[in-house]
Amino acid sequence: MRRWSSQGVVLMLLMFVAGCARPEPLTAAKAQELVQQYLFTAEPIYAEVPQKVWFGPKSPEDDYDAKAVQTLRNLERAGYLTVTESHEADGTTTYVGKVTAKGFPIIGTIPSARGPAFRAKIAEKRYDGIRNFERHPTQPTVGHAELVWHYDNPTLFYPLFETKMNKPLKTPFASYVSFYYKDHEWHFDVVVRKTAVRG
Repeated sequence: MRRWSSQGVVLMLLMFVAGCARPEPLTAAKAQELVQQYLFTAEPIYAEVPQKVWFGPKSPEDDYDAKAVQTLRNLERAGYLTVTESHEADGTTTYVGKVTAKGFPIIGTIPSARGPAFRAKIAEKRYDGIRNFERHPTQPTVGHAELVWHYDNPTLFYPLFETKMNKPLKTPFASYVSFYYKDHEWHFDVVVRKTAVRG
């Protein structure tokens, strides 16, 4: 009985030592393995447009207002919205969109900086892998890389939303990610969400 008990203690001690062992130095292959799960993920990408757009002498029309009105009109032509246009005596013009029966199951709503907005899926974000991996010069379990991705699989809403900003299809972008080993596990964090891919 005592022999089995001592063997159990030795086994537990070996497991504890193995758990505390330092990991191998971080490599590009290990970094790629850590992000591998994302390479098969298609993240939905949405665009939005304010439900109400207005401009006039006190609040002059800007480029976004023009894109928002065009988006409302595009959605109206496709049958997803009805849009009313009104003009005030002070020169203010207002456009208000309302979802139709056709648009109701597809067009969502969301709060935004410009008030309630319509929202629809316009594409997917597809991950391509990492590049420009660099390990920290003095910390072998720390490094960083670019996680490269692109927009793909546009929906029928992609051309309708003029308000989508900087979402060209099949153009590579990168997220800067840092890798590190903590609490006996490998981790990575996104440091910069979106930037152009370096040469």
